Amino acid sequence: MDSDSISKSLTYVQDEPDVQTLRYAYDQTVVELEAYFDLCRTSYDDRRNFWPGKSRDHRKHGSDAFPWEGASDMEAHTIDERVTRLVSLFMSSLNRANIRAYPVGSDDIAKSKVVSAFLKWMVSSGYIPRFQKEMELGANYLLERGMLITYVGWHREDRTFLQKLSLDQIQQINPVLAEAIMSDKVDDVVFEFMQTVFPSASDKRLKKALKELRRNGEAELPVVKRQIDAPEVKTLAPDGDFFFPPYVTDPQRAPFCFWRTYYTPQELKNKVSTDDWDEDFVDYVIEHYRGVEIYSIEREQEGKRSIGLTDRGYEAEELIEIVYGYQRLIDEEDGSEGIYQTIFHKNFDGDGAIPAYAKFELMNGYEDYPVVVTKLSEDSKRLYDVQTIPDLLRGIQNQVKVERDSRIDRNSIATLPPILHPIGQAPNDWGPGRMIPYRRKGDLDFAPTPAYNSGSVEIEQTMERIADKLVGLDEGSQMSSARLQFLTNKFLRHVSEVLNMAYKCYQRFGPDSTFFRVTGVPDSMQMTKGDPTENFDVVVNYDVLNADPEVQEQKIEAFKALTQFDQTGRINLDNLLEIAAASIDPVLSDSILQPAQNGQEDVMKDVTDDLAKIFAGIEMPARPTGGEIAMQVIEQYTAQPDISERLQTDQTFAERIQKYQGQYTFQMQQQQNAQIGRIGTAPAEMGEIQTQEMPQE
Repeated sequence: MDSDSISKSLTYVQDEPDVQTLRYAYDQTVVELEAYFDLCRTSYDDRRNFWPGKSRDHRKHGSDAFPWEGASDMEAHTIDERVTRLVSLFMSSLNRANIRAYPVGSDDIAKSKVVSAFLKWMVSSGYIPRFQKEMELGANYLLERGMLITYVGWHREDRTFLQKLSLDQIQQINPVLAEAIMSDKVDDVVFEFMQTVFPSASDKRLKKALKELRRNGEAELPVVKRQIDAPEVKTLAPDGDFFFPPYVTDPQRAPFCFWRTYYTPQELKNKVSTDDWDEDFVDYVIEHYRGVEIYSIEREQEGKRSIGLTDRGYEAEELIEIVYGYQRLIDEEDGSEGIYQTIFHKNFDGDGAIPAYAKFELMNGYEDYPVVVTKLSEDSKRLYDVQTIPDLLRGIQNQVKVERDSRIDRNSIATLPPILHPIGQAPNDWGPGRMIPYRRKGDLDFAPTPAYNSGSVEIEQTMERIADKLVGLDEGSQMSSARLQFLTNKFLRHVSEVLNMAYKCYQRFGPDSTFFRVTGVPDSMQMTKGDPTENFDVVVNYDVLNADPEVQEQKIEAFKALTQFDQTGRINLDNLLEIAAASIDPVLSDSILQPAQNGQEDVMKDVTDDLAKIFAGIEMPARPTGGEIAMQVIEQYTAQPDISERLQTDQTFAERIQKYQGQYTFQMQQQQNAQIGRIGTAPAEMGEIQTQEMPQE
């Protein structure tokens, strides 16, 4: 293949994609990434304690077994334990994180609050399907394989299902159609009407359904039961799903990249109707390329190793491999660039009239590739020069395994030491209650056992502490906490970029408006697409120290102390209450907290109900909260002419009111006493103006 033609095909847009060149670029990319694939295979095995010669009884066997046949070969989950803990912390931080959209331009300030609430709703409501699961998988990939790649797109699909419909049900769907079916109208007229109501049904099925409806009163027809119109987020394995050229430093500057995935024949057939894939191409690959032999659907093994305990090989006879090729191409006429997508099979170049691709299109509205990429370590410019957590902890895990094996072997000897006996007179049996013959005392004896070595335990504990420090899990080290915050921020930055891209997809492809509700807002909010050029800086942040209840309590107490200096109302006490409740339990806080407006209305309703009962002659106690609002309601109530007149003439009614009002007065005094206990006297004031906390020159 000529290098000039390859370069031109991978640089400039053409009327038809050069699939042969794309196949060549794909094969070259996979081959040149073998060093990274090998790192991922090793990391995969180290995390799961796979090694050559491992037996299922965790004992050493064979001629090279050391120190003896059947010696301990125990697993040490040093790597997996720490990766799992980090993933748990990442997901906990995501669930508790603060999601905000900050406006980039002054025109977007008014909308930023709605966008922030909308992004939070996208994550928590399930509007983005499987978002939590995809992010958990991504956290595992980031730590285990050193890289996290997430695809972000838009999924629009009408899922149709066959359903047996009666004339009564069709009457509910479309009364005019039901009347036409039951009438004596010409079949062609009714048939055309049915096509508009059931557009996904074939002509053959519609004609059959018309006859059955007129004869039996029911028929099977395709009905849209599930409509999908939402962002699509998928975590892709960096060593088996998505590939960049090995020389890439910035993923978005790559000339091309590839996404390898698998479909069933049913899914491919569905792509023809939902995504306009070429039907001839789909039929050809189903017939000729069905079935793949893979060791792991995520990993590009390519048969480099023999299958053993560490590899699970299987044949997926119903899967068909499909490759999405993404290219950044230039239009030779005006020099404009665009992101183009070509869908092809890595072994198919076309056959006569059958094209070599399922679809070729400009990804309208995309300025970058539809993926977000994050490296675990930025210690090298090249994308695939990464270090994984298993790579970092491999030596420590091996040493921990050695120490554990040595202690197990020592205990095995101590339990049953080697037996010394005269030559040729080995005991035939050994065990509790056995009858062991001997000629004279001392013929049978035990060999000496190794002394207990406490240094082995100390070495293992030291290795464990070093491992914790390296990955930020040493709770007693400030530098370790900084490392944990660094890793958490890296993961949350990736999430923020994913949400930002998902929001841009909503602007381009989503519905014109969406109604949603979030905790703390009494009414539904409406999100409109607005101007596609709107730009927001999406931030997802979380302080890992907030996972410590004592630290969180100290922070809340510090904010509470700040309220005494707030003379202009800059601190929003309602928001502080929401944060404090969420720190105790975010799930319960969503259930018990209500909007401030609703809270005030509830207090007013409770107090007015109490006053009505007091008016009827029933004494009522003060409510435990809402004293200030209650006092205002009581003052307005007693100021009414008829109530004021009764207070003067009915002594028992006046006593009930005074008792009810006095309890609220005492409640407010108790709150003031807490402040007096802090400063020693009543707060300084001038009239109704508090001067206690005024700054002094």
